[in-house]
Amino acid sequence: MALTILKVGKFDMLPELETQLKARGDYFVDSALSVSERAAIRARTDIVVASGGSKFQAADFESCPQLRAIVCFSVGYDGIDIPSACAHNVFVTHTPNVLNDDVANTAMMLLLNCTRQAKAAQDYIERGDWGHAPALPLTTSIGGKKLGIAGLGRIGKEIAARAAAFKMEIGYFGRHQQSDVSYHYCSSLKELATWCDVLLLAMPASAENFHCVDREILTALGSEGYLVNIARGSIVNTDDLIWALDHNIIAGAGLDVFEQEPNVPSALQQRANVSLLPHLGSATKETRQAMANLVIANLDAILQGKEVLTPVPGTRTH
Repeated sequence: MALTILKVGKFDMLPELETQLKARGDYFVDSALSVSERAAIRARTDIVVASGGSKFQAADFESCPQLRAIVCFSVGYDGIDIPSACAHNVFVTHTPNVLNDDVANTAMMLLLNCTRQAKAAQDYIERGDWGHAPALPLTTSIGGKKLGIAGLGRIGKEIAARAAAFKMEIGYFGRHQQSDVSYHYCSSLKELATWCDVLLLAMPASAENFHCVDREILTALGSEGYLVNIARGSIVNTDDLIWALDHNIIAGAGLDVFEQEPNVPSALQQRANVSLLPHLGSATKETRQAMANLVIANLDAILQGKEVLTPVPGTRTH
């Protein structure tokens, strides 16, 4: 019987990746199936293709008794029940490292956009105000400012390297102090927020991190501080962020991720000091191709009985 591959969740893949998947078996898109079709297809599904926003919980594993692997077209896998995957002896792979550079570049773009109010400047030109209306207010330089990175992993370190080139002082918060870096270490998120001028979130989503950026953290960041989030929307309490912006508790924000994507609260829009992107941190042709290549390499390793290249920590490797 042919291999059955099921795409779960709404996300865009390169056409070349879909072609590669279709060449390896019968390919289905879960959201396009009827209820009866979904039950039948899941009953014979061997491989699930997912993304960071895909949900695959305990009941989903039960509906896929033949499931061998979940291959993620993303570095994130927070919607996948990893304990259930381990209990069912299912491989779970993701695509770390290959997107580090573009996500780090996106973080710096957001940081510059919100501190220098790039959107307001473009609007000023497009309205025809340049030369006719009062000059725009002065903005904020990032040189000499303190960047606090919450989550100094692979992406966090790439961001730190770029920020250092902009002459920023680097600090970080994580579960442990890292002996291989000389950046200022803070033992709590609040301590980091109090210390820094820009709080940049690069931590993974987890139950522990849910809404960890709340009124207390935003108040500690202060009226001259900026928040940048390239991690996951669930880390920030959106209502508290809107409150902080409305009351000038913080100076501004740069956001690539949101709690209820693709829905972005109107209260975050049309603000000169807020830069918004539609979750496109890794959305370059080069990075998406590298991610697709890694998805196929992991899948082929599983099918050939070889050790996978990038397993999710704690899951099967061969």
